[in-house]
Amino acid sequence: MSNSSNSISIEIEKTEQVEEQQSVRCRNCQIEVTDPSFAIQPFEHTFRNPAGYSFHVLCYSDAPGALDVGESTAEASWFVGYQWTFAICVQCHNHLGWWYTGKSRFAGLIATRLTRR
Repeated sequence: MSNSSNSISIEIEKTEQVEEQQSVRCRNCQIEVTDPSFAIQPFEHTFRNPAGYSFHVLCYSDAPGALDVGESTAEASWFVGYQWTFAICVQCHNHLGWWYTGKSRFAGLIATRLTRR
């Protein structure tokens, strides 16, 4: 009986390893936007913009599949000391979130605009 519980434990560990190796893709066109290894802490935030829209944002140190577009601004920035520009998909140009620049640079990507698999 202990052998079967060990094999279940091993199977669960394998599943967790696969989940850690997910890709992060544009929900619209499925191009890879970033890699889970680029996740930074704190990783998840929920914000409301001045127009009243809420966004669940995931933060990554890099997102090669997201273009940085527009002029940077500090207006209504959710991160003190950071300016933002739009982050759009390199392939379909869907709005994915924002690039933030301050003492470092990172992408804040909208969770519902991504698939993680």
